[in-house]
Amino acid sequence: MTYQDPDRDALKHRITVAKLSTEAPSIPHCANMDEQAPYLFSFTKGLSHKVTGLLDDPRDFETFAIGTKTNDPAPFAATVPFRGEFLPPNMDNIDPANVNMRRRVNRRWESPTSGHAYVGEGPDPHAVTMPPAPKIGSAEFAAEMAEVYEMALGRDWCTAALMPQGLRGALTKLNGRALPAPVRAEIDASAAEVDAAAARLTKMRWFEGEADDMQPHEFKKRRRHGEEQTSANLFRGIGEDDWDTPFLSQFMVMGSGGPMREQLRREEGFITYGAQRIPQTTRIARPGQDYMTGWRDWLNVQNGMNARDSLPEGAPNSEFLGRNFRPLARLRDMATYVHDDQLYQAYLNAALILLDERFPFDPGIPYHGAATRVFPFPGAVMGDNNQTPFALFGGPHLLTLVTEVSSRALKAVRLQKFTVHRRLRPEAAGALFHTVYSGYQPHWDEAGSAPYGDGGDADEQAARQMLADTIAEYTFPQDPNVEGSEPVLEEILTNVRLHNNAQNGGALRNSWLLPMAFPEGSPMHPAYGAGHATVAGACCTLLKAFFAMRDKFGVPVRVVEKGGAALVPSGGTGPADLEPGLLSVPIPEGLTLESELNKLMWNISNARNIAGVHYYTDYIESALLGEAITIGILREQMLAYHPDEQVEMTVPLLVERTLPAAILTGETDILPNQPVSAVKISSKGALLRA
Repeated sequence: MTYQDPDRDALKHRITVAKLSTEAPSIPHCANMDEQAPYLFSFTKGLSHKVTGLLDDPRDFETFAIGTKTNDPAPFAATVPFRGEFLPPNMDNIDPANVNMRRRVNRRWESPTSGHAYVGEGPDPHAVTMPPAPKIGSAEFAAEMAEVYEMALGRDWCTAALMPQGLRGALTKLNGRALPAPVRAEIDASAAEVDAAAARLTKMRWFEGEADDMQPHEFKKRRRHGEEQTSANLFRGIGEDDWDTPFLSQFMVMGSGGPMREQLRREEGFITYGAQRIPQTTRIARPGQDYMTGWRDWLNVQNGMNARDSLPEGAPNSEFLGRNFRPLARLRDMATYVHDDQLYQAYLNAALILLDERFPFDPGIPYHGAATRVFPFPGAVMGDNNQTPFALFGGPHLLTLVTEVSSRALKAVRLQKFTVHRRLRPEAAGALFHTVYSGYQPHWDEAGSAPYGDGGDADEQAARQMLADTIAEYTFPQDPNVEGSEPVLEEILTNVRLHNNAQNGGALRNSWLLPMAFPEGSPMHPAYGAGHATVAGACCTLLKAFFAMRDKFGVPVRVVEKGGAALVPSGGTGPADLEPGLLSVPIPEGLTLESELNKLMWNISNARNIAGVHYYTDYIESALLGEAITIGILREQMLAYHPDEQVEMTVPLLVERTLPAAILTGETDILPNQPVSAVKISSKGALLRA
């Protein structure tokens, strides 16, 4: 087709795209109503705190909150950060000799106004939303926090132990030989801890299904209400195959093993970057080293101290154990991975592996070998095309979109974080448990501190009442017949106290603070939603759209074929722990591509939970936000192609759910309150049930 006026045709397409992304009515953004003075349950990191952990002046938070509601940076300049001197650090966490306590090392809030930007592609940040986060005092919040505590205590478990006993027992070396006895013993020891943690968490009211917190069934189902915790699902997410599978996605372990680089094999663990190759290994963090387990360290971090910069490499308590790398053998390795990754990094790696191994593209995308949309040139055999995909529907197109959807996802989640929810981080929630357990004197082991609450000012009395009505209800009295009580928390928090006591060399007898994987704790932005999880949802949805999840006969495409073997990192032992290899485990049903992409999504998202910086709902609701962003972007992308190309993509959703109004505009056969499990996006930008 020849266009007589290409400029006018382009304008028409731009107007159509603009209408598609702006037709939806405005939506309300609803928080959980936990935000109330003195803002004990809100994100206050970076503001100035008293030694008790309360804000020096609650009006600082109110100014901060006003600043989150517009794109004007002026309120943040007026918000009062901590301007005093940091406290001497706890001896066993940060070496005072390495810290200039008068030096200005305050951290700054990260992109608090970016959610007010317009994106020009896909839904604008204000057009999509997330449901309220679980309220403090709810059964769901208690279960989430108990899980984060258990993750912190299990950071040095082998990732090979987080799968059912049948798979653990079938582990072998890559050559099929039996595991060395020390490796088997180490995995079995971790597995015993996994089983014990799962048994404890199952006793939480949320996982028992005894409390529903008045949530819709759709929410409860994806948030694991009434779901027994076992070695098969502990610390996992949604969307896996129905049979037993390894804990780590193969995309976090394997290298490229496709025809493009026949000299490389998956088990060698190298991803091909053109003529370069990148190993699937991560720098080893110091085993057993956690941070912020003493009140002064915790308080310094809340006041904005950049504790990571205060620990030079090589210090006794620095993060890393030399300059050694290994596959993701421990949960701590997963936390290390997401400390310094570029947010779309894991999905770029997955895309490169899929391209290198020539996984089939969605058959609705033209010009590929498996395409059902074909345009034969004159004289050619039906099905042939006189072109190959590259800038359009090829590798560069896909790889560019991986970064594009990431940028849009981050802006959308920033609006939720700062403007709507301002949810406190788990490290701050841990301080609430610590405060209750220490008799409302959270710093009572710290010499020279005034007792909490004895001053009797209004803020302290209000805080005490808020804790008595929420956190204390979980823990006192420990009676399973008392509504709201969570008796198993006593056991979990006792384990935390013993762990923290060991971290501090016995100097601090009682600390129920959440042990953190990073010296600086969480980033300088609120918990809900999660940036990593939103990007994970956006990028994995993109990969599920571009690549075929099923073949022409409806059979799922597999990363590991039926009867094949999956790769699992070895836990290593002794000196070999610095360079453990990979193990092999047979998977009779194989591993489907859709499952491994969904697993990659929660591997990255829950790795942030393992580090102590997020909760489960931060993962699942943010992943769904990212999924919606990508669907909206792909609809607009489709409108940019010529109608003759008749492109379509089929996208399986992470969970069956209702879709946001922002992506149900234009041509669609999906009703606003209609749950769907997969969608089809056509070259006209139509969104249809699949």
